[in-house]
Amino acid sequence: MPSTSDVRPEIGRPDVTTALVEEVTSGDPERLREAGAAVVAHWESAAWPEGLATASLFYGTDGTSLLVYAQWTADAGDEAAVRAAYDALRPDWRALGYEPGSPATYRLYRRVQPAVLPDPLPEVGCYPAAFFAMRPGETARAWVDGLLGQEEETVGEDRAYPGAIAANFHVSSADDGIFLLSEWASEAEALVHIKAEIEPLLEYMGQAEAGAGRRYEFHTTRTK
Repeated sequence: MPSTSDVRPEIGRPDVTTALVEEVTSGDPERLREAGAAVVAHWESAAWPEGLATASLFYGTDGTSLLVYAQWTADAGDEAAVRAAYDALRPDWRALGYEPGSPATYRLYRRVQPAVLPDPLPEVGCYPAAFFAMRPGETARAWVDGLLGQEEETVGEDRAYPGAIAANFHVSSADDGIFLLSEWASEAEALVHIKAEIEPLLEYMGQAEAGAGRRYEFHTTRTK
């Protein structure tokens, strides 16, 4: 039987082939929490789809957004099958007062971590999340490689950022979109890094308008 857990998802688990991501925004923190509770309640009542490993819910640190991150294994089938299966897990967003978004599927392309991690590893306290659409002539994989290559030229390969745990670069199946979900010990440390390193890198890579996205805290995971 599926169960709800406060154990954070393992972003880089090797058996996961697809990540389905949905972001919902609202200016009302109380209303957003009610929507999040409805999401979890629906997960607990709906049939668990074949191939779904985990479904995790995150709340924006500013109280204006929520993020669903669902991990699927090869048993789930192709992208169309994953989307169809996920539809059964989605609540009635219109009944909750939201216009439904468009969940997107990605594959984890590169997971980058500092050369030396603290031992014991701290619990992830903040998950910065950002979406990037590629411009004509660009591909997601080449853009990620270029971004990380530029970072290594600027600060070196060690990536000794205080509080950094991992940066998880996901790419769309069409290679035209990126979802970046990072893991940090605290929001304060993530913000220092975003201002000092990420925003200049995004400007250099032509994605300044997209911005560094939103920052999330973990709420719960539903797992098989």
